[in-house]
Amino acid sequence: MLAAGLLLLFLMVDQKGLAQKPDTEPQNRQNQEVAKEEHSPTKAALLSAVTPGLGQVYNQKYWKIPILYAGGAFVYYLYDYYNDRFNEYSNAYNSFINKKITEYNGITTEEGLKQAKDFYRRYRDLNTIILVGVYLVNIVDATVDAYLFNFDVSKDLSLRPATLNGINNRRVPGVSLTIRF
Repeated sequence: MLAAGLLLLFLMVDQKGLAQKPDTEPQNRQNQEVAKEEHSPTKAALLSAVTPGLGQVYNQKYWKIPILYAGGAFVYYLYDYYNDRFNEYSNAYNSFINKKITEYNGITTEEGLKQAKDFYRRYRDLNTIILVGVYLVNIVDATVDAYLFNFDVSKDLSLRPATLNGINNRRVPGVSLTIRF
């Protein structure tokens, strides 16, 4: 008898009445979640890979674009400077070996010209690596920003000074972290 009553109660609770309106709130929540998911980290990474800074535009972080291009331009300027000096000293070194010149910019030995040429080549190559690094940081930054695009930092996250119970119930200063969901 008790089992039949529970079964009847279960069937009555589970059934929807015909006169009820369908609940539209869960659909609105689903639409909002779909809208949040449309911001793609893959798309941001690909846009930044094709054109540096385009991923930042996609993420609406416009203030990062001048920093990106200023950093890239500065590193490219240094690359160009060291490349010009490398070519200059490389030509001078070849001319010195072929006995066309005996001195260049105060350097009168083959070893001195070779060291100058190697110095400028080393810093040219280093700036090439740094320029590739700036490009990769651009892609990583766009990807991370896309992942955190819908991240909500609300006032429920707080870090406040507090007094805590220490040894022998003595009050000691401390920090309290409160996270509410």
